[in-house]
Amino acid sequence: MKSQITIIASLLLSLLFFSGCQSETTPEDLREEVKTIKEIEKRSQNIENKGDAFDVLRDLNQSLKSIRDKILQMEIKYREASENEKKQMEKEFETANKEIDQSLQVISKNTEPYKDKEEVSKMLDKLNEILISK
Repeated sequence: MKSQITIIASLLLSLLFFSGCQSETTPEDLREEVKTIKEIEKRSQNIENKGDAFDVLRDLNQSLKSIRDKILQMEIKYREASENEKKQMEKEFETANKEIDQSLQVISKNTEPYKDKEEVSKMLDKLNEILISK
């Protein structure tokens, strides 16, 4: 499960360099999404039952979809940016990627005891569908 979530995050974040979209967003928007993932990480530390695990994974699913969309939006700006702007965007992207990976590892560890529960298992499948859909 830990590797699945790590792969999901890495592939989502790598979409910045491989896809196109016509709207723009800013690195600040991505930082807001990272803050949301951090909040989910904190919530995952208080999981007491399968319902809590499901809720955490559902919110993680929604946040990862939002991050994917922000990255797709940033890509067009990246293509048109100057070299200095590109370097700054890459630095901010790498920072966000590291923070998300760390949070996903914690969330994975905290939801591990519930991965065999049907609802939690279905939510993990939905998280994997994010990769397939984009």
